[in-house]
Amino acid sequence: MESAFTQCFPSEFICSICKDNFTDPVTISCGHRFCTPCLCLLWEDAQTATCCPVCKAISPKMDFKSTLLAKEHILPTRESVVCQLPSSAKQMCRIHQVIKLYFCQADTSLLCLFCSHSPEHAAHEHYPIKQVAEHYRGFVNLRMVMIGAEYPKVYQYLQEEKQKHLEMLAIEGKIVFQRLRRNVARMVHTGKLLRRIYEELKELCLKADVDMLQGVGDTMKRSHLMQLYIPQPMDPQLSTWAITGMLERLNSFRVYVTLDHKIRNCHVALTEDLRRLQCSPDHQDVPRNPASSENTPSWGAQTFTTGKHYWEVNVGNSRNWIIGLCKESWTSRNDMLLNSEDIFLLLCVSVEDHFSLFSTFPLLPHYIQRPQGWIGVFLDYECGIISFINVARSSLICNFLSRSFSFPLRPFIWCGPK
Repeated sequence: MESAFTQCFPSEFICSICKDNFTDPVTISCGHRFCTPCLCLLWEDAQTATCCPVCKAISPKMDFKSTLLAKEHILPTRESVVCQLPSSAKQMCRIHQVIKLYFCQADTSLLCLFCSHSPEHAAHEHYPIKQVAEHYRGFVNLRMVMIGAEYPKVYQYLQEEKQKHLEMLAIEGKIVFQRLRRNVARMVHTGKLLRRIYEELKELCLKADVDMLQGVGDTMKRSHLMQLYIPQPMDPQLSTWAITGMLERLNSFRVYVTLDHKIRNCHVALTEDLRRLQCSPDHQDVPRNPASSENTPSWGAQTFTTGKHYWEVNVGNSRNWIIGLCKESWTSRNDMLLNSEDIFLLLCVSVEDHFSLFSTFPLLPHYIQRPQGWIGVFLDYECGIISFINVARSSLICNFLSRSFSFPLRPFIWCGPK
């Protein structure tokens, strides 16, 4: 009687001797295939020349060519997937030499019909592989749909967040411009009044002593009052907002920059005009003033010539600091000009109790709150992007866009006293 399995196998998967699916199939010289055990048993006691059981062609007794039919014949329809010959020995029961058609829910293993009734698995729940596969295939497809549906939501949320930030920035910008316009108007008006007082004082100087002394008191009083109402210099400071998911994305490109203090043995002074860093030899036998604005610069031991990289630098509460990337040749100059084209730095400069942020090159001020603690640096070499991140706020400080890098970039760090 033919096996029940033969109903789902095409004829090329059926052994013509046992009328069942192949077990360890072999091909003889005429091209027909049989189970190795079936053919061996058939030819074992053959008194005459061995021949093919199908076409009767003479074939050398041991001229077998093993073949893996599953790699040569893949059934085209999903309904036939369960019935195809397995390409892995794991799908063939080694004990009973039949295909494993059942899935054991308890230990998530594949079983043949006989193993599923064994004492080890008799108490477990078993399901046809096709049924289980369809169940999990449906779950995977549903999961793909669910995950795919989330990305447009994230994109929409980020677009809304971006629009909100831009609108708030526009509002702050309008407020700053209004204050600037009011200051300009006040300066113009105050200038006219001071010019009038100036003309009055000139006229008083030409009068007789008695007349001058009688009128000078009132004029001088008005002059002092006018000076009190002169508009003070304005510091337009804009807000920064956290960008959702930015740190998580950048941390996927995290690298650990090691510092090489042997590149140069010097200490650095930031010039007051912000035009250069002045380096001088660092003599170990000369004590250094702790209050001095000169501290040892550090360069990264590695350079970057490709790829995306992100690292963080702790500037703490330093009043003056510089971090970023630079061309190799810039590090060897004693007079490191800040208007060089091959440096990409973020500078924090303090004057008395006022802090200012600049990026270079070109030297550009940034009117935002002074960042403290950890500063993130992100480099996308191919896209020509360098970004500076306020890690505590998860916000953008500034970035260089659409630059062209054709040389190695080395990290640069300098922190002044706290």
